[in-house]
Amino acid sequence: MPNLLRSQIYKLFHNTIFWAGAGLTICSVVFYAVFESMKAETVANGMPLFQYYSILFQNYSTGLPILIFCVVFASDDFMSGAVHYYISKGISRTQYYLSKTIACAFAATLYVVIAGISGTIISQILWHNLGGLLQINTLQLLFFFFSQIILHTSYACFLVFTCFLFRSSVTSSVVNMFLLIFGFFIVHRIEDVIWHSYVISMYWPVAMFQRVQVMTVAEWFPVVAAIFVIYGVLLTCIGIIIMKKRDIK
Repeated sequence: MPNLLRSQIYKLFHNTIFWAGAGLTICSVVFYAVFESMKAETVANGMPLFQYYSILFQNYSTGLPILIFCVVFASDDFMSGAVHYYISKGISRTQYYLSKTIACAFAATLYVVIAGISGTIISQILWHNLGGLLQINTLQLLFFFFSQIILHTSYACFLVFTCFLFRSSVTSSVVNMFLLIFGFFIVHRIEDVIWHSYVISMYWPVAMFQRVQVMTVAEWFPVVAAIFVIYGVLLTCIGIIIMKKRDIK
């Protein structure tokens, strides 16, 4: 398992799609920061750093790059037939599935870090608000980014699951792109009709990217933890079972 995981991490860092996703993350962060800077309210009052962090992960700035990378990275071995090679060399299906999941979760973590660093830099350039860090509780800020990492890695686990379920990068891309854009709205409409409240949609990781904010992270953390259990633990276990049962040829 350690050797397999090292090989997956090596492939990650030598994957063009990963670096393209990193570039897309930075471009998205810069674009939305510039867009925010042109709003009348922002022009007049600037933007406190804690407020900027709270909108940093909206608008798919990290969700879309994670989707693209995870779908390509997790589906590639099925498309090329390499998964059969790995299994024939004595690697268990559980180890193979976990190695892909951990590698994609690691990539999601890096995208969150990249977004945080690039966001801090562009925020300082536009609003000179780096001094705002002194006004934010350090533990609360770390807790915020930790929660975002949990949400993004949970989403990566979901993407890996769909890739192993469909075993096609095209099908996985279409399904996950649809869910990324429309999933929340569809579930929310169902909630409006049945429960008239947010009952299910708050357990969709992408929806929580924007709900979890610096000043409210503590009240949302039980939901964040539940999301990790659902996607990072339970869905991964289901994915392993499917991987064991299905023909990989």
